[in-house]
Amino acid sequence: MLLSSIWPFVLFIMVSLKEGWDCPFAYVLCALAASANLSAMTQLVGRILRQPHAEKTGIPLLDECYVITHHADTARVVEAIKAGLEEDRLGDLVKEIKIGDDNNNRWPGIREIPRRDRFAKTEIYLPQVLCVEGGAVRPLDYEQDILFELDWSAVAPAPLVAMIPDNAQTAERQLRRIRLTDSSQERIVAEVAGRSEEALRFDPAYAVRMVSDLVPNPWIAREIVGRVLAGLTARGFDADKLGALAGLVIEQLRQWLDRERDRMAEAVFRAAVTAGRIQFRLQTDGQNWHMPFEAETHEPEGAEQLVGKTGGPLEKSLFAPIYKGDFSNQDERNIAVYLDGEAALTWWHRNVARRQYAIQGWRRSQIYPDFIFALQRGAGAERLVVLEMKGPQLAGNLDTEYKQAVLQLLSDHYAVEHAPHVGGLELVVSDGTTVQCDLVLMQDWKVRLPNEFIRK
Repeated sequence: MLLSSIWPFVLFIMVSLKEGWDCPFAYVLCALAASANLSAMTQLVGRILRQPHAEKTGIPLLDECYVITHHADTARVVEAIKAGLEEDRLGDLVKEIKIGDDNNNRWPGIREIPRRDRFAKTEIYLPQVLCVEGGAVRPLDYEQDILFELDWSAVAPAPLVAMIPDNAQTAERQLRRIRLTDSSQERIVAEVAGRSEEALRFDPAYAVRMVSDLVPNPWIAREIVGRVLAGLTARGFDADKLGALAGLVIEQLRQWLDRERDRMAEAVFRAAVTAGRIQFRLQTDGQNWHMPFEAETHEPEGAEQLVGKTGGPLEKSLFAPIYKGDFSNQDERNIAVYLDGEAALTWWHRNVARRQYAIQGWRRSQIYPDFIFALQRGAGAERLVVLEMKGPQLAGNLDTEYKQAVLQLLSDHYAVEHAPHVGGLELVVSDGTTVQCDLVLMQDWKVRLPNEFIRK
């Protein structure tokens, strides 16, 4: 249910918010009845964490959700859900779950944390991915600079046509009757009343709407759908079979177009890098990301702080104090403590996803690195390291490989920063500062950080 009206809706529901109810525009859940059922509460919280179209809006207030409980037991169940998300390293969801105390003191909101005194006036800039057009330089815009540059007219769906099985099972079409009864132990009975004889047909216009987020031009999308239908017809699919398999065909079409979009977008991105139209560099005209002088925390005053490896306070975090709750999991806390104890480090910072530093690649979603730290290389030269961390269960998946490729592309091209400019990603600096971007799996950080990023 996607409610598009500007007017707020208030729903009073007893059991419908469990599995199967889907309203991504729901932002506030008030659980009036206490529950100790972890599975049921997971379903309830999941209803509120769901986002419209499964995408962040970029507006913090709309990207947050609030679960208000009126019983301590319910709050403990939500804490258990939070712990489960942390174990799965779903840190972005964990940050959305905040619990008040038992004295009716609710989460006070976001607080500002200042920089350490020695960094209070230090100007820190990081490069952005930029588009150079007609002599003007601006941040890269995915839709304008990547998506609308894709040439869908040359896409040939022959591989997709060959992939659709001619013996695929069709969806079962039943007519079910649901009724109340007093003669059974179950008050509500669902039973098969017959088979639906409704004739199904493949609707090209519907298929075009279903892929409009992938192929923005509806005329080109209609041409692609037409080629798919022509190819399936040539294979012997008649109108009845196309209608019966319409759901499967559209599902596979979306997956295939998604892969094609990423393939073409990567080619456009890399070609623009080679031609110098896309650059990754520090600009003297201010087209850089500026490290803020204050950071945000959801932790209340007096919350438990993260301590260094000797048991004392942290010394090199860019902002202070740093709370244990500012991190999504224990692995991130261990990395922060390790960085704080490195003599070569000047400062380190835990980047906040969707609010701070981001790198734009050839996909719509930006990459939000987890850690940024500065190293002294001698003679005043400094190296900035930008790291994205991934859990071992995410090794080898498409998102991890994509982020690795983008970050590797930036670092590889930066390696020729002092060579004559012939195109490519280039970081222009005047003080010898370098930037290294990479992705590190959680199980590898104890080896890779000292060997590759904190070299003496």
